[in-house]
Amino acid sequence: MRGARGRSARRRARPATGRSAGFTLLEMLVAVGIFALVSAIAYGGLAQALTARDRVAAEREFWQALALAFTRFEEDLAQTRARPIRDSDGAELPALVGQPTDPRALARPSLEFSRGGVFVFRESKSLRSDLQRVAYRFSEGTLWRLVWPVLDRGPEAEPVAVALLKDVEDFQARFFNPDGRWDEYWPPDAAKPALLPRGVEVTVKLKDRGEFRRVFPIHD
Repeated sequence: MRGARGRSARRRARPATGRSAGFTLLEMLVAVGIFALVSAIAYGGLAQALTARDRVAAEREFWQALALAFTRFEEDLAQTRARPIRDSDGAELPALVGQPTDPRALARPSLEFSRGGVFVFRESKSLRSDLQRVAYRFSEGTLWRLVWPVLDRGPEAEPVAVALLKDVEDFQARFFNPDGRWDEYWPPDAAKPALLPRGVEVTVKLKDRGEFRRVFPIHD
């Protein structure tokens, strides 16, 4: 009898030993739920980090482009020269020409002038001017920098245009007259085509960014 009761007790104990070696369905569901919750939290944090990184990269690119544009203005205007030119139709253009922005495709640029300081590779027995004619034009939401291959233009002289800034809503330039006032047009006296202003104020209005304004001195 004792042996039978012992064997019966051992048989009843075996299922309990088997259950402790695995997981129940409820335990599996709880584990899966916890893993899904942790994964969702981790994915949300990763998505926020990636969004923040993209936003920081976009901001960096914007400020770099804006700084490059104003640096280009500074370099060009610092080298302004009192050198009038001949247009393709033979008419004389002042050393510096400025007017309020006209967005029409065939309108003149808002700012156009002769500049020096251009690096020139000089071959033997050849001379070449370091002067250059540049302009800035606002058209179709983009601020362009234009460069002509020659000062006095022929009928087929076309400028090379490079986009400086995009998402531009407006571009304006004003000119500081030697008599102490700001003018929207330059030159104020058509009889003095070589006259240069004391300085140029540039205002760029960008979409969703507001206005940015800087004043650049002109050195005689």
